[in-house]
Amino acid sequence: MQHGVRSHTSVPSLRLPPGLIAGALMLGVFALDVWFIDSDSVPFLHVFAVLFGIFFRERNDVLLAAMAATALTLGAAVVRQYEGIPLPLQPLLFGRAFTVVSIWAGVYVVLLIQNMRREESEQREELQALFQHASSAILIVNNQGQVVQLNPAAERLFGYSSEELKGRPIEALIPKRFSRVHERHREDYRANPRPRSMGTGIDLYAQHKNGVEFPVEVSLSPFRTQKGWFVVAFVIDNTTRKENEQRIIRQNQQLEQLAIELQNLNEGLEEKIRQRTQELEQAKNELAEALAAEREIGELKSRFVSMASHEFRTPLSTVLSSAALIKSYADRGDVENIKKHALRIQTAVNNLNTILTEFLSLGKLEEGKTEPQLAEIHLPHLIEESIVEMALLLRPGQTIQHQHEGEQLTRLDAGLFKHVLINLLSNASKYSPEGANIRVCSRIDADETRVRVLDEGVGIPVADQKHLFSRFFRATNATNVQGTGLGLYIVKRYVELMGGDIGFESEEGKGSEFWVCFPKTPQGAERPQPA
Repeated sequence: MQHGVRSHTSVPSLRLPPGLIAGALMLGVFALDVWFIDSDSVPFLHVFAVLFGIFFRERNDVLLAAMAATALTLGAAVVRQYEGIPLPLQPLLFGRAFTVVSIWAGVYVVLLIQNMRREESEQREELQALFQHASSAILIVNNQGQVVQLNPAAERLFGYSSEELKGRPIEALIPKRFSRVHERHREDYRANPRPRSMGTGIDLYAQHKNGVEFPVEVSLSPFRTQKGWFVVAFVIDNTTRKENEQRIIRQNQQLEQLAIELQNLNEGLEEKIRQRTQELEQAKNELAEALAAEREIGELKSRFVSMASHEFRTPLSTVLSSAALIKSYADRGDVENIKKHALRIQTAVNNLNTILTEFLSLGKLEEGKTEPQLAEIHLPHLIEESIVEMALLLRPGQTIQHQHEGEQLTRLDAGLFKHVLINLLSNASKYSPEGANIRVCSRIDADETRVRVLDEGVGIPVADQKHLFSRFFRATNATNVQGTGLGLYIVKRYVELMGGDIGFESEEGKGSEFWVCFPKTPQGAERPQPA
């Protein structure tokens, strides 16, 4: 915007056309060179004629003048040769080469100056067009706060003509109640001029010539010329935007009120829908639970009938066949075979007793009738008693070794713990080969009581391990071994009743390790609800 404040000094116009003056100058130099002055410096006067081309309007005129000057310089040398000058023509023409080069160097300078003047003129026209035709009001204010220039948009916005406003303080365009404050802000800005928006975060108001106030947005940008510092202010009328903002605020308030009313109207319906949904969800869950329970009961009945028919038939068949053979051997007095089959009958009866015991234990657990009676027990003695009872049930050559560490006394239900231990030892014997060694490791320390049973049996397939404590579950590699699939389920329930935990580690083909762990002062787990 510097062009809007700088006074331009125009080049004084010549009375004669520049081309005519240059042509006369070149002809005069030609005449001097040929007839009056015998000097090599005379042809250089053609350079001044070419430099006079800075006043030409067209580029072609400059080139034409340069060619004419070149022709006159060389022509003068030819004419002088024919008028009797003793120098040969070729050296004479060669002596004019520097003059010709100087002429065309002058042409280059003239063309360069013309281009610079043309670019400056174009920039001045563009800036002037931007200033004059901008849709936003633009004012230029000097360092004393006086308006020195304004564009037509500013004249329309404030109602002043350019002549009316030039030289007046900028406060003439501000409501009087803000004048003093604006003067202080203007002084602060003069101390630290920088491009910025004016009044960020507050509402700015300007005043029309007729006294009407209106909201505006103002951006400031300082610049400096030879005359000093100036500030260009871009002013935008904010009336329409403010009206739109107020309209939007009113509409938002109306929408908020409508939303509140609609929410109040819908609250009752939403509550009813919520209650009804909860009732339906509850009914759905109850129905799903009932169906799941009915399905589970059906599956358990089916599995129980299948298992019971198989598990009872096998020992009963053994009893019947052995009884018949004992009768036959008794007639012949074969005592050894009688003892052998009596032992088979005893084993079959023990298996039946185990099955019935597991069924009775399961029934009590499901009905919630099993309650632990925690008391102080001598753990190593109880484990040794269980090992003695298991001795008659071991497979040929199998042995049980016990190792204890730590204290001797702990609080457990002796009957439930003994059932747990015998079940784990029985499984270790059933699934281990003849002659295998079974180990029992017990430890009582300050925090817990832990018992581990380790065998060298067939192990548990990985796919079956997650179902091992389920009712009626048998591992896929244990179908040929007699069992109900209830033992570990009952063991886990007994351990939990005593406030403990049970787990295992197993690798198929290498054996298993089962462990039970009880806190030093068992709190007792919550009693499981009947299934």
